[in-house]
Amino acid sequence: MGLALLSSCASTPRTAAAEAPCDGSLLEIEGHRIWVHAQGAGHPTVVFESGFGNDSSVWESLEKHVRERGFQTFVYDRAGLGKSTINPSATYSIDNDAQILRTALERCDIAGPIVMVGHSYGGAIGLVLAEKSQQVKGLVLLDAVVPGVWGQGELEKNLAVMRSQYDEIRREAPELAKVAIPWAEALPKTTQRVDGVSLPESLPVIDIVAENGQNSPESTAVWREAHRKFVGSSPSRTYVLATGSSHKVMKDKEQVVLDAIMTVIGRAGG
Repeated sequence: MGLALLSSCASTPRTAAAEAPCDGSLLEIEGHRIWVHAQGAGHPTVVFESGFGNDSSVWESLEKHVRERGFQTFVYDRAGLGKSTINPSATYSIDNDAQILRTALERCDIAGPIVMVGHSYGGAIGLVLAEKSQQVKGLVLLDAVVPGVWGQGELEKNLAVMRSQYDEIRREAPELAKVAIPWAEALPKTTQRVDGVSLPESLPVIDIVAENGQNSPESTAVWREAHRKFVGSSPSRTYVLATGSSHKVMKDKEQVVLDAIMTVIGRAGG
């Protein structure tokens, strides 16, 4: 994002820990009901993480192409989005989001290796999961939230805009408000967490940045500089500018994203 404003299982046999089928069903995790869908076979498993406010439907075409190339895929809806429901008493944090995903993968017998594909805020969740889990062997980031994109000025500006919309979203979209407002209020802590994330230097990352992903020249400059710095901190990271793309890189530049996924799978030893 420039911040988006508020407006089957694995091919291996199931273990005893697999409590529910994962072919388009709901898992009870931390009081939420999380919709999951694992399809196909082959290693690594490509796990798709959507941006804020989006559900798994944004991956429909891309996920199919990855399976056609012989890899298992995993998509899901975060709590309160798509087919998933949210426990409104749960405290929001990005670490909780990463842990819910990790639990869902475990319950679906997906033990790795994993290549994460994360769009926007979903990229930040991918970074946190990769820090926590050695099963993640590669990352493809799509105009993602990386360390430094939310400097103090950017953070304060976006929070002010979102807070001005709280009453409207409570009135017009009360279910989305249960997700969006806690998410927005957690942004200062989320920013601190993302800025401090630490990944193995050898982890393959392709960082695709949209040419037209931000809503002002000032935000674009901050965003691109943060991404260049992120990529420049490790020789295992590659920067790709998606020329002509909006923030929805997976829609505008599907072949670029698919090529990146295949490249990371190769680098990850898949």
